[in-house]
Amino acid sequence: MRTEFVLQEVGIGLKRNVTMTIAAVMTVAISLTLLGIALIIRIGADQLEHDLLNQIEVSVYLQPPCGTPNAGSNCLTPSDRDSIDKTLLGLPQVQKVTYISQSDGYKRFKEEFRDDPDLVKHTPESAIPESFAVKLKNPHDYPVINSAVGRAPGVQQVTNASSSLKRLFSFFHHVTLGALLLTVLLLMSTCLLIYNSMRVAAFSRRRETGIMRLVGASDFYIQAPFVLEGTAAGVAGSGLAVLLLVAVKWYISSTLATRVLTPFGEWSTLGKALPLVIVIGILLPAIASFLTLQRHLRV
Repeated sequence: MRTEFVLQEVGIGLKRNVTMTIAAVMTVAISLTLLGIALIIRIGADQLEHDLLNQIEVSVYLQPPCGTPNAGSNCLTPSDRDSIDKTLLGLPQVQKVTYISQSDGYKRFKEEFRDDPDLVKHTPESAIPESFAVKLKNPHDYPVINSAVGRAPGVQQVTNASSSLKRLFSFFHHVTLGALLLTVLLLMSTCLLIYNSMRVAAFSRRRETGIMRLVGASDFYIQAPFVLEGTAAGVAGSGLAVLLLVAVKWYISSTLATRVLTPFGEWSTLGKALPLVIVIGILLPAIASFLTLQRHLRV
């Protein structure tokens, strides 16, 4: 009987404050969607960083061999090549070293730039240097390779793609921070909406709550309908946010299906983000309602 009464009071409260309830639901949904997007970006960026860094090889480009038309004063000798190979293999940070001849390097070049036929056409094989592809145990140990062989005889350049990736991950980091900032502002707006809604509801039903107090109803029993109203708005907003995040996931995985964006459109990424979104969506309105009632539901 008591449960039925509480549920009836919840329904009455939602009908009385339907405009504020709809506004609270929409605000919760939008703020939670932004929170979910921020979490998806963060989780996806971490996965992308792990995948890409583990695929990166440090390239040690060699000077033209002595006796060839392009050879300079620091030309490459067979002993230089062997010395560089031995030095790389002796580093504890190195997992694997692969020698890439000029012809193999040119094949890699044509494969990498197959979408730019003009560049491939005007780049002769002689322009592609010999190199060593170094696989590191820890991708962040690139400076060790540069320090070990960067100035060795016969070495032209030591490069990897970590600097470009750092800029990419920095971009994801700033987008995440921006989304989180907007989320915080919208969640604050949600709390204010719920605060005003609960205050109006408490005032409009002050006579009923006064009678309930006189007949011995507990604080919990009096406050339960109000808290459930806020919780209902949170549940509805959370459900709408989940639907919007599924749509975002579908859009990324089907429309923006590129290698870089793949981790952001996986179900596993969405699955890691949803629990926090749902918990915040339900608890925040309930807590905001309860705290509001502690101040304004005085009979």
